[in-house]
Parts: sequence; C-alpha cells; structure tokens
Amino acid sequence: MLTILHTESSTGWGGQEIRILQESLCMRLRGYRVIIAAPERSEIYRRTISSGIKTYRASFIKKNPLSIARITSIINKEGVDVVNTHSSADSWIATFGAKLSKRKPLLIRTRHLSTPISTSYFSRLIYNVMPDAVITTGEEIRKNMIEVNGFDGRKIFSIPSGVDLSVFNPERVNSCLERTAFSVGMVSVLRSWKGHEYFIMAVPEILKQIPDASCYIVGMGPRYEHIKNFIKERFLENKVSMLGHREDIPEIMASLDLLVHPSYANEGVPQSVLQALAMKKAVVASDTGAIKEVIVDGETGFLIRPKDPIMLSDRVIQLYKNPELRKRLGNEGRKLVEEEYSEEAMLDRIEELYHQLFQRSAASIL
Repeated sequence: MLTILHTESSTGWGGQEIRILQESLCMRLRGYRVIIAAPERSEIYRRTISSGIKTYRASFIKKNPLSIARITSIINKEGVDVVNTHSSADSWIATFGAKLSKRKPLLIRTRHLSTPISTSYFSRLIYNVMPDAVITTGEEIRKNMIEVNGFDGRKIFSIPSGVDLSVFNPERVNSCLERTAFSVGMVSVLRSWKGHEYFIMAVPEILKQIPDASCYIVGMGPRYEHIKNFIKERFLENKVSMLGHREDIPEIMASLDLLVHPSYANEGVPQSVLQALAMKKAVVASDTGAIKEVIVDGETGFLIRPKDPIMLSDRVIQLYKNPELRKRLGNEGRKLVEEEYSEEAMLDRIEELYHQLFQRSAASIL
C-alpha cells in the first residue's frame, strides 16, 4: 500500500483545495493511504479531519528550518512514498523536507493555475530540477511551462480535475432555486480575476432582452463585499442574487439555464465549467488559461474575449433565444466530460503516473 502525503499552505477554499480533498478521498477508496499536511487555521485542515483523513498541522514558512524539519519528520514517521505539493510556500518547504528525509519519496508538484511562473533560478529549481514530476490542471499550463520557462516536458503531465458523474447527473438532480423565465449564474470563488464585475456589467443588457431573467453569483471569497457593493451601485440587488458558499452545487447547476465564467487570468480547467457541462448546461466563458480545452466555441459552449461584457451579454441573449442550441451544446458538453473528464479518468491518469515514476526510479537504481 502506497502512502501519499499532500501538502497545502493555502488557507482558503476553492477549486484547488477541493481537488486535493476529492482526489485524496477517491485514492483512499482505491487502496492508497493518504495523509494531508496543512495550516491548522485553513479550511482544508478542518475538512480533511472531518472526512477521516489523517491530517497534520504544519506551518509552511519559507527558509524556516523548523518548517522543513516538521515535514521531514512526518515523511519518516508515516513511511511516505509520494509527496505531492500544491502551493508556493508548501512546495518550498515540502520539497526540501522530502529531499532531507530518510525515505526519499517521489516528489510531485501540482500546478493548478495558469499564472506566469518566474524565470528565476529558484523557480527552475522548484519546478524543473527537484521534483520527479509536475502535474498541471490543463494542457495549456503544461505548454507554457515548456515553451515560456523551458522546463523539461518529459516531467510535466496534464491531468485536469475530474467530475463525479454520479453526483453531477442531470437525470437525477433536481433544481433548488425558484424557476424563472431564464436563470444565468456564475459559480466560483470570489477573487478579482474571476471577472464577476464583467458579468454584473452585462446584466443590464441581458435584462433589456430578458426582463424576467434571474442572475446568481455563487461562492465566497475575499471580494465578497466589493462585489456586493458593485451590484448595489448599479441598482441590481433585485436581479443579481449573491448566494454565498453552497455545498449543493449539483442542484445549483440544475437550477440554471446557463453558466457564465468571465475569468480573465490564472485559470486551468475550472471545475465549475466541467460541472456545468456534466449537467448538460450551456456555458459562456472567457478564452483564457486552459478553458478552451473544454469549451470549444460553438460546439460545447461559447468563448468570449476576456473583460468584454458586451460580448458576454450578446452570447447569453443568443442562447436564450435559441433553446435548441442550448440543448445541443449541453449534450455535447456532457459527452465530452464522460469521455475525457470524469473523476475515474483523472484517478486512472494519476495512478498511471505513479506507476511510471516508480518504474523510472527502479530503473535508475539498477
């Protein structure tokens, strides 16, 4: 039985942290022993403990010998075979902790975002020299790491987050919101680059053509008050509802006629976009990051220019007026997820990567 240690220094709760927990729970069902190390004040720490996964408190302070020693101790004590790091601070600490341990586990760095990576020596060290492999959540991120940063493509593997098709099943899930003439929603953490303002700026144009439309923003995050005030300043409180953090995302998706995702930076393949496709919902999303890998313009949804509320409203109105097109896009989206982006497909790819890395490691010893 392999023992896997995931490290995460982020204290928030979004797609990255959700994937770590999802992957951990699923790999445990496949017979792996999974451990997570995270700050005690973090949301992932609380959730992993409640889920029954063994969890260690860890402070990831760069250049702090005690932080490194803590991870080294966990690796040696638990007999860790694979260390998978996720954010900047924990990657620095856990990388050196793994290299200093007696176990010398395989080291994997997962890159969730498409944010440009520094071309410094230290970035090359943490991404290209020290890890045995890097996982990205989209092929576009992988390509940029190779072409822009000059990293070794043989060590970088694109494994997007997978969707549990039994949970996101449009035949079984019922809506949880009151049905209106047309419902448009955005589901994401409330961060600046997610582009909530551009959705809100598109709403007046949408209402001119669809007066009874209902618009929803689902999620929590550091921009909550800013977005709330942005809505209020435009006198849209009765048309744009902020629903906060929700655990019933399948039911939210079932309630929508259309998902919008006007993000303009940093994206891999967003989980909410894949979830909407799994629920046979049409999607209008910005052409940024790795989104175009799943939203093929005119086939599984519509791509728009980033920061373009006029184009966003035009596409929403177009889909409102053409329910057959919405249906076709939704069906094609579901088919895409079933074939390439299911949770099982993600887990199979991760397991295959483990096997490759251990075979390579054994061959190097011989």
